[in-house]
Amino acid sequence: MVSPDYPSDDLLVVAVTSVGDGLRPGEFAFQFWREAGLIHPSFAKRAIASAAGILVRKQLGQLHESDLAKLDAALGYWFGL
Repeated sequence: MVSPDYPSDDLLVVAVTSVGDGLRPGEFAFQFWREAGLIHPSFAKRAIASAAGILVRKQLGQLHESDLAKLDAALGYWFGL
């Protein structure tokens, strides 16, 4: 999940999978997946949704700065920004 830089009760949810076969444009492998609290090598997928922040029960981890930069670039690509 990605929290916006501005105050909001909503979150942007990006799919994460341990299956890295056939990645589409903008999808990528998390380099620091263990540090992010993931239990397997993981990949960001081009499946995006929004959710109310109140639905989040706990934070599992935090993305490393370089993986966060890759995610930011992927979101820009996917949304044509």
